[in-house]
Amino acid sequence: MLRNTMNRFGSITKVLHWLIFILITAQYYLVWSLGDNSPLTPLYIMLHKSIGVTILILGILFLIWHLINIKPLPPKSQPRWQYVLSKIVHHTLFMLIILMPIVGYLLTCADGKPINFFGLFTLPCLVEANEQLGNVMFATHEKLAFVILLFVGIHALAALYHHFIHKDFVLRRMLPFTSKE
Repeated sequence: MLRNTMNRFGSITKVLHWLIFILITAQYYLVWSLGDNSPLTPLYIMLHKSIGVTILILGILFLIWHLINIKPLPPKSQPRWQYVLSKIVHHTLFMLIILMPIVGYLLTCADGKPINFFGLFTLPCLVEANEQLGNVMFATHEKLAFVILLFVGIHALAALYHHFIHKDFVLRRMLPFTSKE
């Protein structure tokens, strides 16, 4: 089933969710494994920028899909405050998934280094090189990276809480290859 139902997430939602998660995980790996003088540094930077653009595109598609699709109902036993908190976390993650690559793009352009998308083509810069803007975007990009880790951590812990403590269907309905609650 491609679309969400009132009880579970459809295949498109699951694919977008997990693909974005995998790509974000790859982003952290690429940044944290960079060595100062590694011969792989230019490749890792190109991959980091290209994956960032990919996340932006997928994030926009995911947001559109989220807006036009129904959402599964929360568990009946879930308190209202948990439901509200889950919505805050989800909406913040949507914003971060889109905002982070935009800040990265602005950082790259402000540094005068266009984005070579997987070696296929170069994205044009819509802002001119500007050291001050580059410094602000770098600091913002770095801070957003930690904010994303925080919210992904909250999201993952909440899913595990539902699965192991409440023993409800919240996690199972987003796992790949699950067909029923």
